Amino acid sequence: MNHEDDWEYSINLPHTPLAVGVARGALRLMLRAHGLGELIVTAELLVSELVTNAHVHAPGPSCLRVKRSEKWLRLSVWDTSGEPPRIRWAGMVAGAEGGRGLGIVEELADRWGHYSVGLSRTGGKLVWCELGG
Repeated sequence: MNHEDDWEYSINLPHTPLAVGVARGALRLMLRAHGLGELIVTAELLVSELVTNAHVHAPGPSCLRVKRSEKWLRLSVWDTSGEPPRIRWAGMVAGAEGGRGLGIVEELADRWGHYSVGLSRTGGKLVWCELGG
């Protein structure tokens, strides 16, 4: 792969449960268009978890960014909550209704993390994960 194969897309998502399906559909189109169909299943699950967390834990819109570099595919979601994400391992208990999202990200992504945006907790945060390299 050369640097001509690097690309990036951003999609602004309103605060609605429909945003998760829109994000997944857009991601599928991006990956197919760039010949990365083998990443669709894993990347789609990761994006579903990140966008769902943004919708559940933040009061406003979010933004999905999908970036391909020579070595990796980075999926990131910005949201309006300044609260850092945390893995709730208790949610991994059979029968629990939620709390599995970041545990799934931890298991499927090669790397993941987050950082605050702005000077205070009101600026939001960006949660990202990477596949590859």
